[in-house]
Amino acid sequence: MSATDNKLRAIAPTSLRSKRIGFTLIELLVVIAILAILIGLLLPAVQKVREAANQAKCRNNLKQLGLALHNYSDTYGAFPMGVQWGTSTTSRISYLAPRMSYILSVCPFIEQNNVYQLFNVNAPGGIVGPWYGNSNSIGPGAPTSVIVTTFLCPSDVGVTLSTNSFGSYGLGNYMPFMPGNTVGGTLTTSARSAMCVNYGARFTDITDGTSGTMVLGEYVRSTGAPIDYRGLVWSDQAGYSQIYTQNTPNSSSPDLLTPGYCVDLPAQNRPCGNASGTGTTSDTNSAASRSMHPGGVNVVMADGSVRFAANAVSLFTWQALATISGGEIPGNDF
Repeated sequence: MSATDNKLRAIAPTSLRSKRIGFTLIELLVVIAILAILIGLLLPAVQKVREAANQAKCRNNLKQLGLALHNYSDTYGAFPMGVQWGTSTTSRISYLAPRMSYILSVCPFIEQNNVYQLFNVNAPGGIVGPWYGNSNSIGPGAPTSVIVTTFLCPSDVGVTLSTNSFGSYGLGNYMPFMPGNTVGGTLTTSARSAMCVNYGARFTDITDGTSGTMVLGEYVRSTGAPIDYRGLVWSDQAGYSQIYTQNTPNSSSPDLLTPGYCVDLPAQNRPCGNASGTGTTSDTNSAASRSMHPGGVNVVMADGSVRFAANAVSLFTWQALATISGGEIPGNDF
């Protein structure tokens, strides 16, 4: 072997060891920047696909509820009452029994007969409802604590269970439209919705047409604050189990809720303020239909179909769609 060959063999290992392997800091930063751009481009598409799937599930839930209302009507001759209230001679709500929402009525028609059978209408206080710590809401296996997925819109990130001094309650997003703009208004107006106070309409009552009358609409659930009962569909108050058409869908105007039970979250489409008065004696309680869907809310019509109502719907059309026999001709903005 020549001297030149020996020199090359001695030099080679040192050359290989001195060669750097890997990325430079600049190269690494460029790769991270490219990945961030790609993720930024991809994320809206993923979110859009997810919302489309949530929309489909939400619409299916409402379709099931629409079918349940029709099956209830086939069985009993009319839609269930939107809310049951013992009322005084004034326009104000009293604490008299009953105090119930429509939820229990539809349970047997959405494969929740177990909840219906567990509910004791003779619990202390008569059929005052799931309140005052009776067995309907307190203790293991209380029927109100069952989380029924048919009542839940997957686009809403609010909680699904609320536990408070009255008991534990599965929450929901779908509520009947009430006539009038407020609780006081719904007790005094001559107009009726398909499901309102102590009343459920027969199909023959809906002279505005079943395809032009809303029955149920969306609302948002509580995000978990102990004084926020939004979406507590077992209850009998605005924003808990009933909505109004004083404002158009997803209005920026605050909902007026039971005094002391409001957490104002306008950035989350949950603006609210206290209604006047105290407790259930307030006549000004009101809540607009709300959802987490971009641009509007889903509603169930009296014919069982599900429609998407845009935020831009006119107030005249929106209010006309909530009554069963007003004789109005809604515009083409719905």
